[in-house]
Amino acid sequence: MYLAKVKKERQTTYILRESVRQGEQMVARDIFDLGSCPGAWIDYPGGNAWYLSPDLESRISSLVPTLDREQLEDLFWPFIRPAIRRATRTFRQRAFKKYTPMTRAQKETIAKQVHAFDKRRAHFLKFGTMDQGPMVNMPAVIFRQLHNKSRDEIEQLFMDQERVLRKKDLKSYIYTALDLHRFFQGLMAKQMPHALDQDKVEAFCIQELCLLNKELFELTSRLHEYLIRYAIMFFDHTYGDSVLLDDMVQDFQFRQRNRWFKPPEAARQLPLSRAFKIFNLTAKALASMDKKDLTREFRRLAREHHPDRGGSHDRFVELSNAYQALLEKLS
Repeated sequence: MYLAKVKKERQTTYILRESVRQGEQMVARDIFDLGSCPGAWIDYPGGNAWYLSPDLESRISSLVPTLDREQLEDLFWPFIRPAIRRATRTFRQRAFKKYTPMTRAQKETIAKQVHAFDKRRAHFLKFGTMDQGPMVNMPAVIFRQLHNKSRDEIEQLFMDQERVLRKKDLKSYIYTALDLHRFFQGLMAKQMPHALDQDKVEAFCIQELCLLNKELFELTSRLHEYLIRYAIMFFDHTYGDSVLLDDMVQDFQFRQRNRWFKPPEAARQLPLSRAFKIFNLTAKALASMDKKDLTREFRRLAREHHPDRGGSHDRFVELSNAYQALLEKLS
């Protein structure tokens, strides 16, 4: 049983649902429409006490004979008055469930049944890295929560977990979830996607969303609401900071065999005047550009100065710092 947050006539409403097996598939079944305010079903007898409306429990019990009341209370916990949540938080500890290791058969089943799109999302949300390595090496325990759930419950689960993502992580998250790096070659494909040809990246993004739309939701005439939010995440945001430069510095230090080598000092904020000079821009020219224009120019210069193509390492670092300085100016 789970609480689904859906849009109805431009208003958010909450529906209590459960995933049930239908043939070989898991599908979502509506149990009860809680309306736009689930907190209205909570009664407060006084002090810090609270309980769910007996009328609500009675209705749900008639539809779900095996109702788990503790699970139902957990679903309503976010809607309890903040002061009471703070006062009763320490008393909500449930008995710890004994961890049961998965059998080999269970791991194999999860590996086969959990979609690759879900695996990549779960991996990014857990570890925050774009480079996920070979999919076959991902431990099955990461995807345990996705097993035996309907597509709707899986998407609602991800919607809840994605709230921890920062704005600067959203575009990288979608880039990774759609596995867009596989359409490109080289180091930048996995660690510095903003240096790629963004017109091609965006085309592949649309292509993959359409394929998922057909495969997961059997839709071709319109994009499903669950995927629309991913299109918004990708096209309405910019890439966050890349770890590529840090990795390059570490690799450079490692390759130095001279014991008198001193690591470079931490990078200082690059003056805007120097950033304008590196990009051969004026303040007026920058004002007429948007982030996409600046990224396109950065991509062109990055190809020219990248160390893998014979460019200077220091020049490439300075170029990236200049890009970040101008990007902040545009924000």
